[in-house]
Amino acid sequence: MISHTMKRYAHLKSIYPDRFADGQPDGLCMKKLPVGDPFPFGVLEEHEDWLWVREWNGSAAEERPVYLDRHLKKQIEGYFALMERRPDLFTPSDKVPICSDRHAMLRFIEETGRQVGLVFDNGKFYQVVADLIDGPHPFAYARVLYPDSKGNGTVIIPRLITNPDAPLFGILHIFRHSIRKMSGGEFPRGFQEPDITPEENALKELSEEFGITKDQLTGLRLLGHSRADTGLTSGQVQVYLADIAGVPCDAVTNHEGILRSEWLSESELEHRMAKGELIDGMSQTAFLLYKLSQTIQ
Repeated sequence: MISHTMKRYAHLKSIYPDRFADGQPDGLCMKKLPVGDPFPFGVLEEHEDWLWVREWNGSAAEERPVYLDRHLKKQIEGYFALMERRPDLFTPSDKVPICSDRHAMLRFIEETGRQVGLVFDNGKFYQVVADLIDGPHPFAYARVLYPDSKGNGTVIIPRLITNPDAPLFGILHIFRHSIRKMSGGEFPRGFQEPDITPEENALKELSEEFGITKDQLTGLRLLGHSRADTGLTSGQVQVYLADIAGVPCDAVTNHEGILRSEWLSESELEHRMAKGELIDGMSQTAFLLYKLSQTIQ
């Protein structure tokens, strides 16, 4: 860390005028300085990707970062924008206290090489953040966050009720990029699209992945909610049971890795799960909610 004078501040401001300009959302412009202030103004720290400056806004001194790297600015300022937009995801806790100090976050990145802030942004579907956790030994704690507090997706159990005494359940065989192999079969599901209800989202996924239309449904019932991995993600999915009349539908192949569909009896589903062949956690949870719903009817 190197101490810099106002001369250095003025020089860097001439090199990066857009970073110091009035009206920028990330900072203040230097005004007439107070007389007799014992603390330095200007660049207090200079690093390859960011500066830490102390400025006078006309009524008070204020410190802030100046980002020389635009990606770093999005990483840090995008994180604080998310914090303001979704305060429920940043609830204070003595157990795992989240640091909300920009300077501490930047210093942590500088000193450890570990990234904190908004490290990946997938727009309307999800963001990956790495929080800086306060304590004697600060560390980065990553998690996946979703923009909608009501939920991030739907899982649908297609149940063919042509024979009510022996219904069949539709699963999809999908090549999953995350594990780079087939998942052993799973119920259709998808991210929650903005501006539509979870029920509409369920209908959309049934149509896109199974070719099932609304006219084929005899009922759509919410079975409950599930969080796939509370250690990693804030996501909550709605689980629906979709009763279908007619004949078994085929999967819409060549879409998101979907290769084929299969219709199984309840006992066949149980057998595959017991043998460890059907390993998708969301499908396992959905089937459990279905079984519980049958016992309390």
